[in-house]
Amino acid sequence: MEFMESQVEEVIRCMKCGNCRETCPVFLITQDESQVARGKIRLIKAVIDRQLELTDRFQDKIYNCLNCNACVTTCPCGIEVDELITAARAGMVNAGKPLPGAQARVKANVVVHMNPFGEPREERGSWLPAALQTPRLSPNLYHAGCAVSYATSRTGKALIRLLQAIDFDFTSMGSQERCCADPYFRMGEQTLGRELVEQNIADYKRLGVETIFTSCAGCLKAFKKHYGDTFRVLHVTQLFASLLKEKKLVLAKSLPKKIVYFDGCDIGRHSNVYEEPREVLQAIPGATIVDFPANRENGRCCGGPLMPSHPDLAKRIAAERIAEAKVMGVDMIAVACPTCLVNLKEGSRLVEGAPEIHDVIALVHRLAGVK
Repeated sequence: MEFMESQVEEVIRCMKCGNCRETCPVFLITQDESQVARGKIRLIKAVIDRQLELTDRFQDKIYNCLNCNACVTTCPCGIEVDELITAARAGMVNAGKPLPGAQARVKANVVVHMNPFGEPREERGSWLPAALQTPRLSPNLYHAGCAVSYATSRTGKALIRLLQAIDFDFTSMGSQERCCADPYFRMGEQTLGRELVEQNIADYKRLGVETIFTSCAGCLKAFKKHYGDTFRVLHVTQLFASLLKEKKLVLAKSLPKKIVYFDGCDIGRHSNVYEEPREVLQAIPGATIVDFPANRENGRCCGGPLMPSHPDLAKRIAAERIAEAKVMGVDMIAVACPTCLVNLKEGSRLVEGAPEIHDVIALVHRLAGVK
């Protein structure tokens, strides 16, 4: 059985130092050695050495990972654990190992409906204004993403009203928009992921797109990692920061609140976007902007990627972040990722007196005075 043979050298570089134990959100909750990077790498090596089969238990350990990359920031050897986990998942797929239940459902939903939730594709753009339900030629494309289209469309509506109010030229794929392919790559379905990427690139080129901007951090990561240099890719907060500097966007209303910005993993460690969201928040009149003790590349994951497969664990991880913010005495947690928004709100149910949780886009829309 060929399994990750090209990654053998990377696997054996692990020093078993245990630094990852201090940063892994899953391990900090479960205290299970097999749930931390060091333990997972040991399991992977055992399979490579044919000392362990591709059992369901092994599979569960490999998929029960946030892919948050916190372990990479503390690894003295610089091992790209996220790449090893993804390669292990792809290795199981290539070996014919059926996907676990949650991932199998997500795969089926993306294949049939082009979104991981299984919602009708023809309704994907139903929340958009009529002018944006049909794509047109434009150098700027707004990719809403699956979460915004089906779960947090209020955020997308706020963004669109804001951009239309300042006459920013852009188009949307409407209900023709497909998933960015990130779910495929996360679960190890590399071939399906690459095919979907090529389909999307072809569509965008036909519209003359030069810049893609998105409000979904997972989509941002996918575009940056899997779409090459074909397009300029921005998170909406980066677009906002630029528009604020150019005075095309002005936050006129005051918000005398103490706000902490939450560094999501996909927008942060995976996409290296740290300062622009903070610049946007710092432009809010009257607001005091603070950071978590562990911030930027050291920020702690909200647990969101585990919502489909381990919802209780995801919620407990989120509650840890909420409790930390409460101790800081903040009024509000600002996020720039729909997954973080949903899961942190779930976690807040476990914390009495939890701070408010808001998307940066919704805050900007409200404070810019756009109706």
